[in-house]
Amino acid sequence: MERLQKIIANRGYCSRRQAEVLIAKGVVKVNGQVVRELGQSFDSDVEITIHNKPLNKVNDKVYFIFNKPRLVLTTMSDPKDRPTVADYFKGEKQRVYPVGRLDYDVSGALLMTNDGDFANFIMHPRYEFRKTYQALCKGKVTKQQIKNLMSGVVIDDDYKTKAIYANAIKYDPVYDESIMELTIAEGRKHHVKKMLIAADIYLKKLKRTQIEFLEIKDLEVGKYRELKPHEVKQFYGIYNSIKK
Repeated sequence: MERLQKIIANRGYCSRRQAEVLIAKGVVKVNGQVVRELGQSFDSDVEITIHNKPLNKVNDKVYFIFNKPRLVLTTMSDPKDRPTVADYFKGEKQRVYPVGRLDYDVSGALLMTNDGDFANFIMHPRYEFRKTYQALCKGKVTKQQIKNLMSGVVIDDDYKTKAIYANAIKYDPVYDESIMELTIAEGRKHHVKKMLIAADIYLKKLKRTQIEFLEIKDLEVGKYRELKPHEVKQFYGIYNSIKK
């Protein structure tokens, strides 16, 4: 017996958190009956429908690293018919969904999978996987601003957060623009944007270049590649090494 949200996630429909939202909305049925209460457990091969469409079992688990373009939503559908990450995976046999968030106006590395356990593991705040961003900023980013990011800035009124790594890579005096890089291990909403604001850095464009050891430097915007089995295992290995 497993909780309903876990069964839905394991079948590759969405993450556990998103499944909980669907259950609360009353769009999930088990054996023909609407289930609204969270935490109910069922047999793993139970009959499930979402929005009156049957949810089949997942035979093969797949994992992708995707270079998300800017102005694309990190959702599988949008009522306003805006571009979503789902548009780029229509050719895949397995239905995949995004692991975590990447803002509409932010490009770069995004994991996609149909493995609910893997997605839940990666998104859990306990594990603090590192994410690296490259920011195009107005003006010259100073050493003091970098120092402030490393020592810690306050966001969301009273939450202190700091970069694991931050560095000003390049300054272009012609356009009066800087390129900087920073790595964080947290994931609040608009986290990096808020950090840069707190450090008095004017952000023009943001890209996530890396999730732990996975980089997108050889991956064109809008393209993806399947993770190798050892790469999937490596994520679990990272957490185990930290835990020790």
